Amino acid sequence: MSLLSQRITELISESGETVLALAEMGSINRTTLQRVKSGERLPTRAMLKKLIRVLRLSPTEAAELEKLWAIAQVGEGIYANRQKIVELIETISELTEYKIPYSKELKSRDDKKDPDEQPPAMQIVCGEKQVLSLIEKSIDQELSKQVKPTIKLTIPYTFSAVYDYLFMQLLGNKKTLDLADVLCLRREAGDTAADPMLGALKHLIALTLLDNVNYSSYSYTLETNTGVSGPEMSALFPYFIITSTVVITISRDLSQAVRYHDPAFVRLYSDCFAEILASTRPFILESNNLFAVFDLDRKFKVEMVVEPLPCIAYYTDRDLLEAKLNKDFPYYEPLLDAVDRYFNYFRQVSTGMLNVFSLKNLRQFMNDGNLVFPEEIYHRLTPSERLMILQQVRDDLFFERRRLFAVDDQKLFLNQAVEFIYESCDCLRLVLHYRIAGRIVYKTIELREALVIAAFKEFFLSLPDSDYVLPTETTLAQLDALLAEYAPAADPNLTKPLVIVAQTGV
Repeated sequence: MSLLSQRITELISESGETVLALAEMGSINRTTLQRVKSGERLPTRAMLKKLIRVLRLSPTEAAELEKLWAIAQVGEGIYANRQKIVELIETISELTEYKIPYSKELKSRDDKKDPDEQPPAMQIVCGEKQVLSLIEKSIDQELSKQVKPTIKLTIPYTFSAVYDYLFMQLLGNKKTLDLADVLCLRREAGDTAADPMLGALKHLIALTLLDNVNYSSYSYTLETNTGVSGPEMSALFPYFIITSTVVITISRDLSQAVRYHDPAFVRLYSDCFAEILASTRPFILESNNLFAVFDLDRKFKVEMVVEPLPCIAYYTDRDLLEAKLNKDFPYYEPLLDAVDRYFNYFRQVSTGMLNVFSLKNLRQFMNDGNLVFPEEIYHRLTPSERLMILQQVRDDLFFERRRLFAVDDQKLFLNQAVEFIYESCDCLRLVLHYRIAGRIVYKTIELREALVIAAFKEFFLSLPDSDYVLPTETTLAQLDALLAEYAPAADPNLTKPLVIVAQTGV
């Protein structure tokens, strides 16, 4: 019996109703309900909603049952992966939406000590709390005492507390940190939980969004059996952290650590870190170079895009480009040719692309005409140009010319800063564009781990049938409402809203 059928059995028992009575009240087939109760069959979404209604469940009980139903549909691992991707999208949106000013100055936890007192050459601690405390103190000392603080890490994905601490200490800090890591992604035999790289990704990308962190990340996956040897006590612990002045080696189970305050050890482990980098692969490639962000000359085939606006490349021809690109911008002609070539190629190879966008951000675009490009290279779209694009989006959706879906903004927070582009089985690009102190920042992050890419692809493919997107009828109704609202503004001579194709298609 699954957790879902077990919980349904409990709820039916608590209701005091029989299966026959519930089936009659909910217009549910009695035999089907009995099979659902016994775990022989999964309920459909419609049947689950009927069951929630006739059992008169509270919102908390209904949410619990819907979660168990979702897990039963796809399995615990895939469900957990989807939840982590949603958390990642919302974390990026929140961090790029709200900025904290740089005002924090850290002081070392050892400031009260005699400044002439030398720290011990070696310090040993046992216990996970003591290990984390030792690491935190070393991070504080590096940030407070070094003019150009530097930290290198080789730690497992499960040690996310270190990344969380780094994030909290750097958030709003005046110091700039050079951070590099080699992430050890240990996968136990038969592991079906959320992919470890997805668990790490949220913490790592959060660090990339801090402008005072220069960050490069690499990884390797270590396949293991369930049997792990006993406690280790040596300078050759598998994990270590390097600052400018100390090395902390950490045991496999994270319960023991040795801190070395010795320049020779710092040099030794720095050399070791460089050797490890040579045999690993990038986990996150980050660039704020505009050409790298758009990479206009590369060959690609976009299969899925989750972004703030419906894909503008579909609706921008050369005439519109010539009108909107800033002719005073240096290299205007090469830029025009490159963008036109990029958009044309995009339309040719991406006809079957899944495009998920936000109606909230589309409304903002209708208000201000802003696109996700540097403001110095283009002019904002006029109201009539915006209306033309909106009408084309609406018609493409209505006539099923494109696979367009709108995010339910109440269930998924997707702001104007983030877009995910799935190009192929070996690359997932995350493009970020957000404002800091009035300027637009562009970053591209390329993810090349096969399991991470597969998890994102599965999530994107699941969106059309999920609660995270609106039904097509609802999306069409909201697009029609936008057309009716903005048509008079686009053309003041219009006394009536723009004529919209009737639902009959005539």
